[in-house]
Amino acid sequence: MQYATAEGVESRPLRLGIMPFNSTLALFKTHQPLRQYLQNELGRPIELFTAADYFTFLNSSLAGEYDLLITGPHFGVMCLQSYEAMVRYKAVLQPVFVVRPNSGIRSLDDLRGKRIGLSSRLSISSIGGVKWLLDHGMQMGRDYQLFERATHGAAVAAVAVGELDAALTTHTPLHQVPEDVRAKVSILPIDVSVPHLMTLGHHRLGKAELKRIRSALLKFGSTAPGQAFFRDTGYENYAAITPEDIESLAPYVTLTKALLGHPT
Repeated sequence: MQYATAEGVESRPLRLGIMPFNSTLALFKTHQPLRQYLQNELGRPIELFTAADYFTFLNSSLAGEYDLLITGPHFGVMCLQSYEAMVRYKAVLQPVFVVRPNSGIRSLDDLRGKRIGLSSRLSISSIGGVKWLLDHGMQMGRDYQLFERATHGAAVAAVAVGELDAALTTHTPLHQVPEDVRAKVSILPIDVSVPHLMTLGHHRLGKAELKRIRSALLKFGSTAPGQAFFRDTGYENYAAITPEDIESLAPYVTLTKALLGHPT
């Protein structure tokens, strides 16, 4: 396919890295409408990338391997030296526990001694949930056991079939798991909310191109493919990233760096 480009606009493919919060196939299928839209708007190819795990994805992001990022808000803040914060999803990201309706788990105390699944110890739902448990006097290893699964969907499915007692996730990945799995679990909410996934652009793209990309992103929600994308994912739309968003994420960034052994 040929792409018409404006004078002075580079035409090499843009590398869009997506945090591996779902399987590669599911991630690429979900983001195909966004990829096609951006290709048409920007007049240059968009190549999708992800990684085998959160740790690898973060390291690749910090190394500048991607031109654009769709990443967890805590990872986004960690990448701000090399990337510009562009937009985030409008929906609020709220870590929740999912349990089986007949499990008898109705409150925090009911999680003591239980097997809790998660997609990765580095996901924002995991960081937020573990911080919430710690703030309420429950320590990992002593009061509960954590078990990692490849994706949010896999963690939720493990609860649905009885392999695990509970799983940490958020409303949006839960919205994206198959209906037959979702029907077998119920939500145990917690009082934590953070800004949703962020989209960032690498500084090497230059101010003019970053401005062009941000403008295209902000128009996506007014298109038919964009409206379907935000409806099907539960992301609602794009919103600006504010200084308050960045400030609110500081405790989660600190905890993430501690888990990684990075200096704070």
